[in-house]
Amino acid sequence: MDDEYFSIEHEPTLSGQSFEPDPAEHRAAPTDRPADEMETLRDSVDAEPALAAQADFGTWQRWIDEKRSRCTLAGNLTVTLLAALLTGPLAIVGAVLTGRPGISGAVYAIVFGPVTEELLKQSGMVFLLEKKPYRLFASWQFIFAAIVAGLAFGTIENLFYIHYYGPMSGVKDLAALAAFRWTLCMPLHAVWAAIASVGLIRVWKRQLHDGKPADLSVAFPWFVAAMVLHGLYNLGAMFVEF
Repeated sequence: MDDEYFSIEHEPTLSGQSFEPDPAEHRAAPTDRPADEMETLRDSVDAEPALAAQADFGTWQRWIDEKRSRCTLAGNLTVTLLAALLTGPLAIVGAVLTGRPGISGAVYAIVFGPVTEELLKQSGMVFLLEKKPYRLFASWQFIFAAIVAGLAFGTIENLFYIHYYGPMSGVKDLAALAAFRWTLCMPLHAVWAAIASVGLIRVWKRQLHDGKPADLSVAFPWFVAAMVLHGLYNLGAMFVEF
C-alpha cells in the first residue's frame, strides 16, 4: 500500500489515463500570477530526478525550438546588447551598496567588491539563460555581453574616480589618474568579465546537451577565477599606493 501511494512510479500524471485530482487541490490558495513557462518545465513531474533514466529531455528542447522560431536575429542581438548595457550600471549600484561603513576598506576592495561586481556584470546573461534561453544562439553572445558590461562599468567607475574621488582625495595630477584609469582599469574590467563569461558558455552548452534548465554551478570556477584576479589586482594596487 505504501508503495502505491508514495512511489513515483504511481504518479497519476504518468499513468496515461484520466484521474481525479486530490480534493485538497480545490481548497489550495490560488496563485497571484500566471505560471512562468520555465518554471512549469522545471517543476514538471517529467523533471523528477527519480525518472532520470526514462525522462523525455526532448520536451525542453522542443519548447526552445518552438520559441526560437518566433525570434528574429535582430531581436536576439538587441536583447543581448540590452542585457550587457543594463548590467554595467547595475554592478556599480551593487558595488556602492556593498561598501557599507562597517566593512574595512581593504576587505571590501579585495573580497566584497570583486565578488559583487563580477557577479552583477553577468546578471543580464544569467537572466537570459534562466528565463529566455531561446534568445541565445552562439557562444560569442556571452563574451560580447561581458566585454560591453565590463566597459560600461569601467566607464562609470572612471568618471567617478576622476571627477569626484580624485579631487576629494587631493590628487594633484588628475590627467595622470585619468590616463591610468582609461588605459588599464577599464580594459581589466572587460577582461575579468570575459573570464567569468566562459563559465556561462559552459552552462549554456551543458543546457543544450542535457536538455534541462540552466545549472549555474557549472559556471562557479570561472566566476571565482575572475573574482580572484580582480581581488589580487586590487591588493597589488593597494600596496603600490601605500
